[in-house]
Amino acid sequence: MRRFGTRNGIAAVCLLCCLGGAIAQGFFQFNGAAIVAVPLFAIYLAISSRYIARVGWVLLFFSAAIAVAALAKGVETHIFIEAAGRVVFLAALLTAVAFLRIAATQDPVVAVAGEFLTLQPPTRRYASLGAGGHLFGVLLNLGGLGVMLEVIMKGLESHRHEMDDFVYQARKRRMVSACMRGFSSIAFWTPFGIALNLMILTIPGLEWAHLAPYGIALAGVLFLLGWLFDTVEWWRPPSSRGRAPALTGDLPSWAHWSAVVVAGHVLVLGVTVVALDRATEYSFQTVLITIVPIYAFLWAGLRRGIGSIGDMSRRFVTQAPGFATEMSVIASAGFIGLVALEVVPVEWIADHLGWIAVRPVLTVVLLIMTVFLTGLLGVHPMISVVLLAEVVNRVGVDGLSPLALGLALAGGWSSIICMGPAITAVVYASSIVGERPMTIGVRWNGIFGLVSILLITLIVGGGVATGLL
Repeated sequence: MRRFGTRNGIAAVCLLCCLGGAIAQGFFQFNGAAIVAVPLFAIYLAISSRYIARVGWVLLFFSAAIAVAALAKGVETHIFIEAAGRVVFLAALLTAVAFLRIAATQDPVVAVAGEFLTLQPPTRRYASLGAGGHLFGVLLNLGGLGVMLEVIMKGLESHRHEMDDFVYQARKRRMVSACMRGFSSIAFWTPFGIALNLMILTIPGLEWAHLAPYGIALAGVLFLLGWLFDTVEWWRPPSSRGRAPALTGDLPSWAHWSAVVVAGHVLVLGVTVVALDRATEYSFQTVLITIVPIYAFLWAGLRRGIGSIGDMSRRFVTQAPGFATEMSVIASAGFIGLVALEVVPVEWIADHLGWIAVRPVLTVVLLIMTVFLTGLLGVHPMISVVLLAEVVNRVGVDGLSPLALGLALAGGWSSIICMGPAITAVVYASSIVGERPMTIGVRWNGIFGLVSILLITLIVGGGVATGLL
């Protein structure tokens, strides 16, 4: 892309207008800001159309079909206004996180942290790569997964001559799987991701501060499950040890502190957002999209001087069209999840599912399994989660709290993220690693995904049955 091309500049301005519109809507309760920003978002997609992947086009087409069906049905205007607000907010969230991603990738400490985690010995490798995939995912979302996988492949390729084919393939599978599994569990709690923000928008009464401790605990359980799988699958008798030489790299003496610094950024930013959410009258989402870009500019400015802020802005302009696939997928999913409720016979479905109203444990099981199974069929959790949450809201399940509903949907989302061959994260990883999505999703992580979904179902369902959730 041309660094200062006119198209790039227009694309960047459109995204900034979406960010400004979402902030204005949050601070002043002005719905007109979203209505004005939606055409600008459409202009952004038109300008950046060459960068939209197939999955983005499919969802955009589906969004258009849903919109036409809703218009033909005579859906009320306020539904479209609400949908516009959701689309603009999701675009704004990705724009805010894009600044955070740029600030992080400009910081050499982040690169050192990734390499340090990758070069750990086998006894600590799963823990380091799982934690790395999780931390980088929290900080950079899908871009964090890409950073970690790029570092992994770079380290493997630089030592390719030291390994035979079996060792190379085994090590690649083990390291990529650890990173993917660590990344997938961010759906449980990260305030900077799409999963939790969509659920907070959809589930009345759900708050991040209430869900996060339980989500972190469940992420820890899945981390231990992954470590157990890795230990059992890759256990080697003493006679075979030493066949795979340890990876080495030229790291600075402070490399071991780099991972602490990355974790510190996640902690400081998270605490800041939560504190301001509690101290002000504004919503969690409004505080989030306001603070994240400010923090990103402060990070860049304090780390590399005031001149880095201008460099960061130029990078945003350069990279803006490249966000088109993420923007199209996530904004389409948000739009479909809301407007489809007016087209799909939700009331009819709710009437026929009335028998679950007094069965909260069975409801939890059905929700988790539905998100998981539809994800295997290619339906992204962004769509299934919103639709299922709305159906449950309309049915009104006795004994099912917003917390339990959120954990159930997050559980299905987390388990399918590293397994579904049509899920964005798996497809993205396959392009970096050079393996088919079916290989990474089903062959490498299939058993882990199945066991994790059963474990999550047992924990969340047990919590509802005992009244703890």
